[in-house]
Amino acid sequence: MKKFIVLLTALILLGFMCQGQSVDEIIAKNMEVKGGIEKIQAIKTSKMTGTMTMMNMEIKTTMWYKEPGMMKMEMMFADKMMTFSYDGNIVWQISPFTGSDEAQEVTGQEAEQIKDNADMMGDPFVDYKQKGHRVELEGKEELEGTPVFKLKLTKKGGKIIYYFIDAESFIELKIQMTRKIGEGQEMTLETYFGDYKEVAGVMSPHSLNIKINGQDQGNILVNTYETNVELDDNFFKMPAKKPAPPVEQEK
Repeated sequence: MKKFIVLLTALILLGFMCQGQSVDEIIAKNMEVKGGIEKIQAIKTSKMTGTMTMMNMEIKTTMWYKEPGMMKMEMMFADKMMTFSYDGNIVWQISPFTGSDEAQEVTGQEAEQIKDNADMMGDPFVDYKQKGHRVELEGKEELEGTPVFKLKLTKKGGKIIYYFIDAESFIELKIQMTRKIGEGQEMTLETYFGDYKEVAGVMSPHSLNIKINGQDQGNILVNTYETNVELDDNFFKMPAKKPAPPVEQEK
């Protein structure tokens, strides 16, 4: 009986050890198949152009990213341009649908979501321990018939993102997260990745499908993807307000 308990305890401990090793092994293979950590870290800035299709609308989109975590996105709705940006400090937008073409600071949940998006544009697994994040292996399952590893990334601030890694190719096939949309309300956001192509020696998805609460919301097709483009920090900063027109003096 004692021998059985000792053996069972050893197997449990070994299971925990193997789980830790499996996480590191999966991440290492993921880094390798994408091009290697050195090539991934060599990308400091990027520019992506693409077409977002949602609700039967085609939205021309351009997105810029700069380490560590600055981003800017422009979306063309018909003949109107909407801009979102995060300069590492504040989030701002220019939205013609608000009746103003002035840049305005964004706060609250919307700002936090944009900050999260900026943070996710860098590779999540590079130096994740140094960043204060934690990654756990939640097991192996099937994603539309493909065996995948399910990794749970808990960010330093406590937010959780699930990554589904192809068990054969070790490339990301999907990420999943929960987002707040109001008081006591949440939605499940899923992004499916496909059409991987090599950009600057790194495999990057050129097709993204978006689902909310399991329902298709649209997709993004990447047209061009450039890396290490010249981007000044000021490019991401909120423009100063336009000076008021001079008041005409009465004659």
